[in-house]
Amino acid sequence: RAEQVVEIRINYANQRNQSMEQELTDRYPLSGAVVVNTQYSSYADSCSQVGQAGAVLLHKLLTAGSVLGITWGKTIQTVVNRLPQTFHTPISVVQMAGHISLANPSAESRELARTTAFAHFGNVYYLNAPLYVHDPSLRQGLLAEPDLYRTLCKAREMNVFLTGIGSRSSLPLANPAFRPYLSARDLAAADQCVGSILGYVLDSSGQTADLDLNQKVMALPPEELKAVPHRIAVAYGRHKVPVIRLAVTQGWVNELVTDMDTALMLLD
Repeated sequence: RAEQVVEIRINYANQRNQSMEQELTDRYPLSGAVVVNTQYSSYADSCSQVGQAGAVLLHKLLTAGSVLGITWGKTIQTVVNRLPQTFHTPISVVQMAGHISLANPSAESRELARTTAFAHFGNVYYLNAPLYVHDPSLRQGLLAEPDLYRTLCKAREMNVFLTGIGSRSSLPLANPAFRPYLSARDLAAADQCVGSILGYVLDSSGQTADLDLNQKVMALPPEELKAVPHRIAVAYGRHKVPVIRLAVTQGWVNELVTDMDTALMLLD
């Protein structure tokens, strides 16, 4: 071992906690839950295990002709990177919201949509706009542009939606990049907001907050998003428990992939 010739790895036979999955679906309005046993794993290994579990679930749902909507972030990237390449299930992948620049470009929504479509030899539909547009008339004009309109029409055919969930610590209201889009009313209401999904900021009840910013989002409207049959959130971490609970109870998502610690807190 000291010379790195021999490596010892313990493979745990039961990678999922099915009893906790059942408890979650009994407690919350979830049609499915995946709880990964990560109590013996490092943080990096836990991220990998949750991403793998998300990829397995997504792979089962994606059949030929499926339309998948996808967001952005490191968590979603861990899922996408573990999807098996398949020749027999051509799908359509939709970038669900406008572009947001990240420190890691490979976790941006355009790249994740492209990578997923490539893995399935499918088609990709880009939403070629920023995540927020300040001017209401410009926003409406952009949404009517043929290229964006085509993407939004395809988004309305979605049968699977894959997203992460933003916590209070990553609120758009606290992101310097979005400061030009915020009104004084938005800044005053920041303390009453708990998280975000698809660029929409959520209030303490899990509804879209009464913010000017929420009127500037370039994405499918919330009521249309909630009509998608499979709305999968891949999210974990103690800091995200309050907003995960609200996102589930308010119907933003109806399937959850998480780890054991997060599930325990959701059930507490």
